[in-house]
This record gives sequence, structure tokens and C-alpha cells, in this order.
Amino acid sequence: MFLIYGEDAYLINLQKEKILKKINIDEEYSLDEYSYLEDSLLDILNDANTIPMFAEKRIILVNDSYFLTEEKIKAKIDNKDYLPKLIEYLENPNPNTFIIFICPVNNISNRLKITKKMLELTSVLKAINLSYNELTKFIANYIKQNNANISDQLINSLVEYLPNNLYIIKNELDKLLLISKNITKELIEHNLTKYLDTDIFKVVNYLLANDLNNFLSNYHYLKARGLSDVALLALISNNVILTRDIIVLSMLKKSPSEIANLLKVHPFRVKKISEILSNFSLKKANDLILNLFSIDYNIKKGIINREIDSDLYFIKLFNINR
Repeated sequence: MFLIYGEDAYLINLQKEKILKKINIDEEYSLDEYSYLEDSLLDILNDANTIPMFAEKRIILVNDSYFLTEEKIKAKIDNKDYLPKLIEYLENPNPNTFIIFICPVNNISNRLKITKKMLELTSVLKAINLSYNELTKFIANYIKQNNANISDQLINSLVEYLPNNLYIIKNELDKLLLISKNITKELIEHNLTKYLDTDIFKVVNYLLANDLNNFLSNYHYLKARGLSDVALLALISNNVILTRDIIVLSMLKKSPSEIANLLKVHPFRVKKISEILSNFSLKKANDLILNLFSIDYNIKKGIINREIDSDLYFIKLFNINR
């Protein structure tokens, strides 16, 4: 039995294909695919315990295995009451059945009994996101394989802009390659999808760099995309808190890779934030966080009218950050 988990669908699929090639070399086994959110767990376990009609052994893929997390996911079938049956199966599996559980999250909950059993009794593979250097190599190789060309500088720009997700990166590259085999700055700017994480990171960078004009223009751009002041403030606050945590860990002499691991963020994000921290203190970070929370509180309490332009309240943040 196998467990694959991670947020990157492309990497999960690579891990799944490796397992299938290893255990099903001649494609002689029956292959059935299910979703924990849509199919009965009892039916899945019954199939696991039976011999297929036209093959000696059976391979079962169980997608959406969110029972390994504490996330509240809407499901067509409630399988929670059958998890003890799954534990029983894990302890006494059918030797003629291979089951591959796939959970599309970056972290599973080690507090759950079912997770502990799964980690104990299955082969676990985590689809780990690539490092900055690995991402640049992936993009360069992918462009080359498609007989196209791109500069190293633009590869770096793509890595900075796109989420660290090979499935998304591949789709964005395919879109660009359909238009032209010569990837230019203009092609990227006019055709790349806008990603919220990247835009929020950009807004926070302007805040940390004390660039009021660019902060406000990008803040209003995100509002025009339908995000409320409350939602934006929460996202900005979370990123400033991340910055504060990076400052603290840097003061404790932690390396960028150690910081990324402790905070569960991509090393590239740690690197980019660290580059602008020379004139940014722990006190400034804490003051910004307190004032962001104050603005959020005042909006929710109606002290700041949501319908009125709130630019004046943000100017205070930049007075703090001088």
C-alpha cells in the first residue's frame, strides 16, 4: 500500500506513475480509480478484498483522501463512520491488491488515528515542491524540449511570478508556447494569468519598502478584482507576520533553508523577503501588525466606512515605516 500527498498535482502524478510502472510493468493488473469524497469507502474496501475477474491482482487508486487531514471538505458521501473498517483493512490487507491513497494537501494531520496507522503501514511519498534552482531548470528544459527559446532573466521572472506548482507552471508555459516559440517579456506580461499570492506578495513588498504610491495602486487593483478590504488586510497581515517571523529566526542565526522549513514556506520567498530587511526592524514589523489589526477592527466595527476610500488610514502605516 502507498500514500502520496502534496499540493502539486503534477508532482503527485509523477509519483503515481512511478509506482504504477514499478508494480504493473506488463499492465497485467486490474486498475480501478475512486474518490473518497464521492465513492463509498465500504465499496472500495469490498473491491480491495475481492479478486478481479480478468486479472490476478488489482490496483486501486483512492483520490481525495482528505480523511488524513482535519480540513472540512464538502463530500457527496460521508465516509467518516467507515474509517475503523479502513484501519482494519490496513492491519490485514489483501496481498493481491495494491492500494494507492492520494491526498492533495501539503501537510497531513499526525494527530489523527487513521493518519498514524497510514504512516505506520503504508509506503509514504511526499510530492515535495521544487527548489528555486530546480524550478529554473524545469522551465529551461521544458522550453528547450518544445523547440522554443527564452532568456535566463525571463526564466527567473517566471519563477518569481508563478506559484511554486509544476501543474500551474506547465499550463502557463503551454499557453505561451501556443502563441509563440519566442518567449518575450511582452508575451509574458500580456498573457500570463494573474495569481493572487504573487500580487499580495508584491503589495507587501511595497509596504516593507515604504513605497506608498505603488502600494496604493496595487491595493486598489486587487480591490477591483473583487477582494474586500477585510480580506486584503487579512492577507497583508499574514504576510507581514511572516516577515516578522523571518526577522526573529534570522536573529537566531537560522539559515534561509532552516527558516523556510520551520515556517513551511518556499525558500525563494524567504530569500526575497530577506533582501529588503536591511532597513526593516522587528519593532517596525510589530508596529505594522498592530496597526493593520487596528484598521481591520475599525472597518469591522463601522468606524471606518467600507464604502469610503481608506487611503488615509494606510498613510499611517507608512509614517510608522519610515
